[in-house]
Amino acid sequence: MSEKINLAKLETEVNKLVEQRLVARIKFKGVTPWWGGDYKGETSNRIDEDEIVGRLRWFLRTVYDRFCNVNLNNYKDSENKVLEYLGSTERVSLYIFKVKNYKASQNFSYKKLGRVSFVLFGKHPDIANKLEPKDMEFELEILRRGGDSKRDEIVVGGTLITLAFLGVGRGANRGFGRFVPKDCNISIGKEICEKIISGDIMGAFEKFYSKFKQTENCNSANNWTDSYVPLAPLLDSTKVDSIRKTLCTSNNIITVLDIIQNSVLKVTLKTNSYKTGGSDPGSFIHTWIYGLPRHAKVPTKNPKTKQPINQSSMDLVVDTTINVKDLSEFKKIDRTGYLKVENGNISEPRRQSMFVLSPVKDSSGNYTVYVLPFLSLKDNEEEVKTLVHKGIHFDKNPTIHVLKVTNIMSNSLGNVINIPNRGSATYLNRDPIFQSEIIYAKRRQDLSFGDVKSLIEKYTEELVNSINSLCTMQGNLSYPFKQTKSRYKKR
Repeated sequence: MSEKINLAKLETEVNKLVEQRLVARIKFKGVTPWWGGDYKGETSNRIDEDEIVGRLRWFLRTVYDRFCNVNLNNYKDSENKVLEYLGSTERVSLYIFKVKNYKASQNFSYKKLGRVSFVLFGKHPDIANKLEPKDMEFELEILRRGGDSKRDEIVVGGTLITLAFLGVGRGANRGFGRFVPKDCNISIGKEICEKIISGDIMGAFEKFYSKFKQTENCNSANNWTDSYVPLAPLLDSTKVDSIRKTLCTSNNIITVLDIIQNSVLKVTLKTNSYKTGGSDPGSFIHTWIYGLPRHAKVPTKNPKTKQPINQSSMDLVVDTTINVKDLSEFKKIDRTGYLKVENGNISEPRRQSMFVLSPVKDSSGNYTVYVLPFLSLKDNEEEVKTLVHKGIHFDKNPTIHVLKVTNIMSNSLGNVINIPNRGSATYLNRDPIFQSEIIYAKRRQDLSFGDVKSLIEKYTEELVNSINSLCTMQGNLSYPFKQTKSRYKKR
């Protein structure tokens, strides 16, 4: 006869084992909307541990690549280092993450967010309710399976910074999914925790970087211009790849998130930086620097004549340096913006933004927007060679206009092939459409033309200016805004 299992005793033993392996137990509260979910896009009622670990893994790679790595050609070395902490599909992680006591609640004000209302537009209320962001709080336990405890500070501190300043879930790079500790009743990571609660992002990063370099015994500071992989931001305000505090402060998270979202839109650069209309041409505005994909659907009506339009009946003007098997393929793509052309094929480019825009909440309840640049140059120099920009000029006879981005950057646009809807194709020595656009482009030559390095520097500075400018319009600037000049010398 088998003995009865004493469940109470078993539970006690399990809890005892957990406490022996416990590194940290932290209660988190959301300070911006949680928008993570499943493959259907529905917002989940809990945060998945894999989502936290995945974002933490990425962050730790960027820190290792910044301060320790010698090989900046790929992720191989930094990924192998992070494997020692967090494991992989083939290697058991040294640490276990467990989300407990999670609580999600609906917040109807989030429907007002521009990015959210765009997603919900036209959806049935029953479906829309499943897609909305939520308020979220949870408890996170971090346990170590055994072994050396020397990396506990890095794992706990990195997790705190990841959740507070980098975010998790959908829209994390644009301010969603930020969580701060409810208190700092922990022994490991306590100093970083206290910095986070007070809203001291610079102090939190400084403490973490110091502990990381001490633990990994490295103290270099690799340059983003030598790297194919993103590097964690510095804390030196004279460097372009350092954390930047904007002048934008507000106690309204809806206002803050809308400002962040609008700051990276091409229409904002048109109106604020170039002083043009939102429907004016903008192929020379290099928003690919802020991440890809970036596109808009082709309208069904000509915005000038209000007449129905169809791409198949449009003229087509294409840069002759673009190598595509069949140029008419550009007419079949129902969107404008950036496309990737490689080996004669057209595809949609995908590239994570180098910029994390983070609303940091202080102890008084105000949010200040910070720009966290995770810059790299070499990979962007390679990637931009494959990018083309497709636009449509809405004149009496709408024309599809496709240009190679590197030619726009160098202002070396010349030969194009003009393929009218009716008639024979002709080659032109000068692009007549871009000649009309050049008038707008010269309003901000620093943003229109240059090499990849200089454009990344200029667009980093302009991103801060855009946030400040949008905040001025909302009346939420911490003190009078003055457009700043670039502080970075050409190298």
